[in-house]
Amino acid sequence: MGSDLSRSASTDAFHLAESIFSRASADHPAVIEAGQSLTYGELDHRSRAVAEMLRSEGVESMHRVGLRCRDGADYIAQALGILRAGACFVPMAPELTASERDELTSVLSLDFVIHAESDSEWSVARLDTPTPSWQESFISLNPALIRFSSGTTGRSKGVVLSHETLRERIEAANSGLMIGPEDRVLWVLSMSHHFAVSILLYLWNGATIVFPASSLAGDILKAATEHRATVIYAAPFHYELLAADEGRTRWPDLRMAISTTASLPPPTAAAFHRAFGVHPAQALGIIEVGLPFLNLPHPENAPESIGRVQPAFHWELRSAQNLPMPDDESGELFLQGPGLFDAYIQPWRTREEVCENAWFRTGDVARADSEGRLHLLGRSVTGINVGGMKFFPEEVEAVLANCEGVAEARVFSHPHPVFGMIVAAEIVSSPGTQPSIRALTSFCRQHLARYKIPVDFSFVTEIFHTGSGKIRRA
Repeated sequence: MGSDLSRSASTDAFHLAESIFSRASADHPAVIEAGQSLTYGELDHRSRAVAEMLRSEGVESMHRVGLRCRDGADYIAQALGILRAGACFVPMAPELTASERDELTSVLSLDFVIHAESDSEWSVARLDTPTPSWQESFISLNPALIRFSSGTTGRSKGVVLSHETLRERIEAANSGLMIGPEDRVLWVLSMSHHFAVSILLYLWNGATIVFPASSLAGDILKAATEHRATVIYAAPFHYELLAADEGRTRWPDLRMAISTTASLPPPTAAAFHRAFGVHPAQALGIIEVGLPFLNLPHPENAPESIGRVQPAFHWELRSAQNLPMPDDESGELFLQGPGLFDAYIQPWRTREEVCENAWFRTGDVARADSEGRLHLLGRSVTGINVGGMKFFPEEVEAVLANCEGVAEARVFSHPHPVFGMIVAAEIVSSPGTQPSIRALTSFCRQHLARYKIPVDFSFVTEIFHTGSGKIRRA
């Protein structure tokens, strides 16, 4: 088990969660949920109690602790409690299947998993996982959080973020967002996928996080108006829902609307502006980097753009030969700046090993306009992004290959105006049999999170391959 190895951390190392509470005003609201306000002082007490309980269960410094919990104040208290116990926080998305959770547990060699229904209803399971080969390197980083770049399982690269890295990216991101104690941020995204440069950023800057009763437009607007929300950070899907209001509900306190996870259709942005008087601004968030691009001010001038680079970052567009591109041509986006990830877990590679002269290759293809705003054109890699939840086609193909009647599968995506992408699959049937679409869907439901399941199946006689034998993606 991972805890069998001696663990140590410098007592004077920076600690993000402790710093949050040392900066905040104890009587200022930290969270508003179900009409109830939780102050920073109360959140401090609750998260400290979680940390004490975890220590009594055997959690020690640098243990890796997974968290399964519904979004809300309880999630925040549990996550901060993990950090205050000296452990590393690992979000476990509630939509993951049992097999996906098992793989996540194995790849990360998790020491504990918390399953929390509320502050009073939660359990801690101690796991018997082997000590990984990268353990000592991991401990040396002062790790705070691990999240997979695909947001799901070990088929993608686990991203390690230290306490110091989180502080750097929070400060870099807020140079554009300008979040402060006077802000009330309406929260509608998944905490398992959006925590490092959102929830932690809001708490670091003393803001209040407001939770609506549901993701329905009526409940979102009710919470926004009742609690005077000033900021919303949402996906295009949410803006589509809210834009349908077309001005029937006033939102006088809204000062900033940020869109993330996928491209925001300009008609949706315009409709939201007509309804509420604020034009949504697109942002580019990357788990390895933070928030390097933000389309402020005046997002209405180029609503489809992710805007200009934040002050702390530098960017380049490069060719397939890794050479800088002329100003008027597209290329692959490389970034340099504070808060870059500390290491990948699968396989273990440090930031210095991954980055070339401190430049990170994003895999995004982009072009710049005459005003210096960036426009994303697509991906140079195979990742699929459905409503902000990312994964790889190889993962779905591996599941389909185990379905009876499937000889081979190719998984890909189609653009979608709201969700960004939807998943499709081509199937080569085994000789003498062809599975039904219902059987394929049912099998995927048993082994995959819902957003990864193809919504469009087609049967083909052959799937083309590259000269090296890999599936041709183009």
